[in-house]
Amino acid sequence: MASSPVPEIRLDLRGRAAGQWRLKQGIETLRFNPEAFIRDWQAHFPATIAHEVAHSLVFRRFGLNSTRPHGPEWQAIMHALGLPPTVTHQTPLQGRRSRIYFYKCGCRSHELGPRRHYLISRRGYRYTCVYCGDPLEFHHRMAWR
Repeated sequence: MASSPVPEIRLDLRGRAAGQWRLKQGIETLRFNPEAFIRDWQAHFPATIAHEVAHSLVFRRFGLNSTRPHGPEWQAIMHALGLPPTVTHQTPLQGRRSRIYFYKCGCRSHELGPRRHYLISRRGYRYTCVYCGDPLEFHHRMAWR
């Protein structure tokens, strides 16, 4: 079997995940959340790194279609690396912040996230209130939540 290029390793992951393995257009990327390592080095080194490397090894050996993300193949690799096959971590990390957009109808105010606001403002989608049936109209934007 021909060897695949070494995955790109990035320290740019944000949010609550400590690590991530991705395959996009045939290119593998291992991403890590620096906040996780700063907050609890012992919990994430080497466990989080091994977790994501195990995903890469499963992909390289079995492909994408025949395995589950944390299935027996992945678990066997984690055991071979001498680590428990844990899927989640316990380090409290900040989630992503996103803007909140306030919309009004005939009976109340609604808080919508950036995706729905985009669909309404740029794509012409229309949402109606489930209580009164009136269309939601943009009112104002809250900074961040």
